[in-house]
Amino acid sequence: MVSSQLRPQVDRPVLLRWLAAGLLASDLIGTLPLQALPIQAGAKTASAALSMAATPPSQSIPGAGAGEGAFDPSHYTPAILRLSFTSMVKAGATPTAADSFVDLILIPPEGEPIGRRSAVTTADFASLLKQLYSQLSRQEPLNVDDAQSPARQLYRILFEPLAADLQRLGITTLLISADQGLQAVPFAALHDGRSYLGERLAFSLTPSLALTPLSLPVRGPQRQVAVGASQFDGLAALPLVPQEVNRVEGAKGETYLNRAFTPELLLAKAGDPNVNRLHVATHAEFLPGGPAKARLFTGTEPLSLASFASLRQRRSGVLLDLIALSACRTALGDRDSELGFAGLALQAGSRSAIGTLWYVDDVATSAFFVQFYRYLDAGLPKAEALEATRSAMAQGRIRLVSDHIVGPRGDILLDNLTPAQQRRIGAGMRHPFFWAGVTLLGTPW
Repeated sequence: MVSSQLRPQVDRPVLLRWLAAGLLASDLIGTLPLQALPIQAGAKTASAALSMAATPPSQSIPGAGAGEGAFDPSHYTPAILRLSFTSMVKAGATPTAADSFVDLILIPPEGEPIGRRSAVTTADFASLLKQLYSQLSRQEPLNVDDAQSPARQLYRILFEPLAADLQRLGITTLLISADQGLQAVPFAALHDGRSYLGERLAFSLTPSLALTPLSLPVRGPQRQVAVGASQFDGLAALPLVPQEVNRVEGAKGETYLNRAFTPELLLAKAGDPNVNRLHVATHAEFLPGGPAKARLFTGTEPLSLASFASLRQRRSGVLLDLIALSACRTALGDRDSELGFAGLALQAGSRSAIGTLWYVDDVATSAFFVQFYRYLDAGLPKAEALEATRSAMAQGRIRLVSDHIVGPRGDILLDNLTPAQQRRIGAGMRHPFFWAGVTLLGTPW
């Protein structure tokens, strides 16, 4: 891998659209140098607004982030990272060394954009990604002490060229706009030799900045709805869904389980402009044929992915703040379904969506989401709440005690686990398999 500097450029209409909203963005490399445009003022406004929106400056949030620290909004520094992959391999040609490259463009809240380029071999990049997924799915050691491990090599390609800039600028949060070929990278599981990326950086992923509303969320009371199904015909039961749904709902929302969770109810609640957050705990599957063949299983019958397309009209332009899909592999679909249910949720009018990159462990995932909502309800932005939850799980602060799982402060997340459920997490949940697959799409704040 060879890294070099890159003169970042951007398409003028795209940039001006975000500047008009007081925020800063870039899309695919275009023709106009960013340095020629007055981006600093809009970026500074965005950074200040986001800091104020996260939580009052005098408030700290215990238990958030590494080492039971506190979220400090005065240090909240978001930026945009554009990752694009270009293959130079011609059809029928034999891949050679450095036959492709990854362009990295960092757009900070102040100052000029920074561009870097990593030269890679297409075959090697694909092999590294395949090896990493194999290690994750089998819960094998990622061998992060070895500089040649997949997690370390992928980090060197995708983040190391900008690591010094991220540190110098104090970037805490990234909105990552990645090409389709890079959207499947488990960014949280990448490692720099000291720690996993998911433990020390808050981030979200977007398939397109055009799908990502960068305005601040409306502050005020949050109406949250949680739905789930634990029993299915022909599919494995999800016995912890009732606990998950009731515990993430808290005191501010409403819950619907099993037979009460119907396709009609889901679409009605998701389409209600008074609902801010929607949590869905169930199974999902992707079959060849695109959105019409992809299904989310309610408590009565399957719901096609295509049905989500009507949500934007139902909500009369009022965006959902978050749709969380606690189900199997909902962040990515097949080639036809593109980014799966979570991606379609963005298209349908949600500011952010949470899905999973692989078939998750339902015990760990239920505990993960319960803790995530506790951080979210305490005032952390969405990406920071995910980072804090990943850190707590990776560092063993979310753990099994007797027949229950406790969080960083000793509070119960799940209880009455069966002996079989206890055995599945008996060795702990530190491995990235348990926490690195939960992915935030769309707006990170």
